[in-house]
Amino acid sequence: MVSVRQSRGVLPTILTLIVLLQGVLATHGHQHVHRSNIKEIEERENILQKRATIAITGIKGSVYPRQEIRTLAKNADQWNLYLLGMQSFQAVAQSDPLSYYQIAGIHGRPYVAWDGVPGVNQGGYCPHVSTLFWPWHRPYLALFEQVWYSHVQSVVNSFPASQRSRWANAAATLRMPYWDWAMAPPSGQSSVPTLIRDQTVTVTTPSGQQTIKNPLYSYTFNPVSNDLGGFPYNTWTTTLRRPVDGSASSTRSNNNMFASIMDQNRVSLRDRVYNLFVTSAQFVQVSTEASGSGTGNPSSHDSFEGTHDNIHVISGGESGGHMYYLDYSAFDPVFWLHHTNVDRQMAMWQVLQPSTYVGTGQLTQSNFQWNAGQVKNAYTPLKPFHKDTAGNFFTSMDIKSTSVLGYVYPETQSGASASSVRAAVNSLYGPGSSSSKRDVHIAVPYEGRPLRVGDHEYLLNVNCLKHGLGGPFTIYAFLGNVSSDYTTWPTAPNLVGSNGVLGAYSPMNTSNVQIEGCIPLTTALQGKVASGELAGLDTYSVSAYLKKNLSWRVVKAGGVVVPPDQVPGLHMNVASCPIIPAESFDEFPTWVGYPQVMANVTAGMPAGTPYIPTGGSPSSPYTPGGTGTPYSPYTPNHGSPYNPSNPADEPGYCEVDTTIEYVDMNGNFLYAEKN
Repeated sequence: MVSVRQSRGVLPTILTLIVLLQGVLATHGHQHVHRSNIKEIEERENILQKRATIAITGIKGSVYPRQEIRTLAKNADQWNLYLLGMQSFQAVAQSDPLSYYQIAGIHGRPYVAWDGVPGVNQGGYCPHVSTLFWPWHRPYLALFEQVWYSHVQSVVNSFPASQRSRWANAAATLRMPYWDWAMAPPSGQSSVPTLIRDQTVTVTTPSGQQTIKNPLYSYTFNPVSNDLGGFPYNTWTTTLRRPVDGSASSTRSNNNMFASIMDQNRVSLRDRVYNLFVTSAQFVQVSTEASGSGTGNPSSHDSFEGTHDNIHVISGGESGGHMYYLDYSAFDPVFWLHHTNVDRQMAMWQVLQPSTYVGTGQLTQSNFQWNAGQVKNAYTPLKPFHKDTAGNFFTSMDIKSTSVLGYVYPETQSGASASSVRAAVNSLYGPGSSSSKRDVHIAVPYEGRPLRVGDHEYLLNVNCLKHGLGGPFTIYAFLGNVSSDYTTWPTAPNLVGSNGVLGAYSPMNTSNVQIEGCIPLTTALQGKVASGELAGLDTYSVSAYLKKNLSWRVVKAGGVVVPPDQVPGLHMNVASCPIIPAESFDEFPTWVGYPQVMANVTAGMPAGTPYIPTGGSPSSPYTPGGTGTPYSPYTPNHGSPYNPSNPADEPGYCEVDTTIEYVDMNGNFLYAEKN
């Protein structure tokens, strides 16, 4: 049964008049209708559709995979088109709703309506820290890809006729790439490819080879205005990463530092991503970092939103680069490469966990179109993204499969199964992956080793208030002595990892949103055993070692160091869990029960008490070497979330049963899936 609640605009009437006009012309003598007249009608129709409702379709036609950026770059023609398409896209006047500027502006500033979808608050449309964080970004990426691809097609048509078939063939299977920041980079290379860091790039144009500004290095505002907020963002003419002097109107990016910090954090990020795939959890637990009563996420768990935050904070930097704040982040070209990777991670996770999806949850903070406290679910309209010209919005159910938007990923192509995805995850991120098999006995950071019988997983859990410090901040974890110079912390040899908190710099983010994160300790502890600093990985030895050597530091915007016990709502605790190694490469290791809190490790440390959620209870201290079934750190509240409003009351709410038919590259039917 289909239940639809929607608002409709005037566009159907306009389009009907156009169709009738075409019909009249055809009826009264087809031979007298000039091609120029038909073209004029089509152009007017396109203009009317753009003004009334922009329909997001993704790239129409067959479904092809989005490739990792370093893989795409190996295909010279496709890489060339990707760059030229980005160059053309970024050059569109900022007044155009389909400009790079305005599409990026949907996410945060300049806080204006897009595609006629009105706002009720100051802030961007993005619903971060909620059950809709991940699904909202999928049609957003599809919109970006659709518009970018239209520029690619224009580039193809600009080549001489004798060359056009070559470029058309390259464009036929082209999709925008992703940047896999967790995978091991090629030998001798940084986690941040030079493809993103080079200021210029040589491309083949219709006029021959030219060197142009790299459209992946930065985006140039033309003009830059007060719509982007106060100083320095209303004076910086280009997007910046880790600006050398964030307080200056004229400065430069420090991409080398960006790369160095990513290299130091990659293993930690790899382990976080791997653990998210391995542990059994509900969709809401892995998709959003929001936790607590009403959010739909009752239990403490790491999330893809949490790892996502780290990339924002690392690339933007405490000096205030654009990625450091949600309000500005989408203007940086790396945003799109990063978010496409997060979309990929969730698509892979969906293959592994097909029985769980977007549930009911309460918005933790207000944004452009919604207020904090409103309840949303899988049928909530993902505003401002229209799926047709009649004014209907996408819902999470509409985009459960990426194929409906014209793309898949290398790991989720036709024929993908839970077994094949597990094998891919193990190969890319697992302790038995190629990155871990290299001879890196004394490498910094230590890459890890395959799991063994008797191993434990050790985690440093983080709970805090998202906006407790009035903006983004980073928690750094160390084993050993820590320098007093905070600028050395992100690349310190004894850094275990970091947890970036992406508090946005906007009027909307004043609510006390409880979030969770994690810094894995296992790989670093393996390294200490390999170097002889730690006797073994049994819980007794690890407990004593961490009690003596583990510490953490906090830095917020502007490079201000904050004592951990002065960070509102911050709770740090170490937990461990026995692990049973996988028996085959297409299986995951098994976590035996829930991680147990080792309360004795952090007792007495600043912010070193375990987090106890509302309605929860503290756990008993973990006894090293103890036996028995591991228990949860607290008792989750599995009750229904507080419902201040009915999700179905929202204009545009659309509850629809859909059936998706999958076909191969030749259009032959494979199978159908009902959502």
